[in-house]
Amino acid sequence: MNSYLKHTLTFLLLVSISGFSQDFFEGQIHYKIEYETINKGIPDGFLEVQMGDSFDAFIKEDKYIMVYNAKGELGAMKTIVRLDEGFSYLIYEQSDTIYKSRLDSRKNKLLALRRVNNEKKEVLGELCEYVILDYETNEPNTFFKIVRGKHFFNPKYALNAEKYRNYTSGFWNLYVNESQAISIRNEHEYEGLYKSVSFATVIEEKKIPDELFLMDNDKIIKLVE
Repeated sequence: MNSYLKHTLTFLLLVSISGFSQDFFEGQIHYKIEYETINKGIPDGFLEVQMGDSFDAFIKEDKYIMVYNAKGELGAMKTIVRLDEGFSYLIYEQSDTIYKSRLDSRKNKLLALRRVNNEKKEVLGELCEYVILDYETNEPNTFFKIVRGKHFFNPKYALNAEKYRNYTSGFWNLYVNESQAISIRNEHEYEGLYKSVSFATVIEEKKIPDELFLMDNDKIIKLVE
């Protein structure tokens, strides 16, 4: 094989490999949560107990889990998001029911969506852009109506936007489409109730086993419309 042909085949092989490989984040992220109450009817410390002051996210390309260290009557809280199925599952440690919801809900009204790159904030030693995402919910059972959010991201923690295409609940597909990355700092205001800031303190890239996403067969799954 002459030198020209050898180099050509090597080049084609490299192009083929790079064309089919995907470099999306897989791993575990630990977040700290801080709250500020707006409504005087919310007792001090109530949000930390009921929703937790930290959570761990276990992320794969087509699904992820968030586990909150809540300490209320229902215990720890876990959300499993199955992009591959189109559903999310809300699980409480002390409840025998798993609440299943569609990811393609369209019961919300978009108020604002904008990527901001001239007001970066430092997260884990690196400056990050953010996406503004505000919406009004028409869900009948929510205790808030308007959510205003800033979601800071670092491109090296990449997401596959195609997998999030149908995640219209809360317009999260629009955030992912703008950022193409995991939000590692989230600043939220639940209008009239409280503000929260969740920010990553540890990010570990590693394989997440599929077994982590298995449901507890002793619990009842209830579809929430």
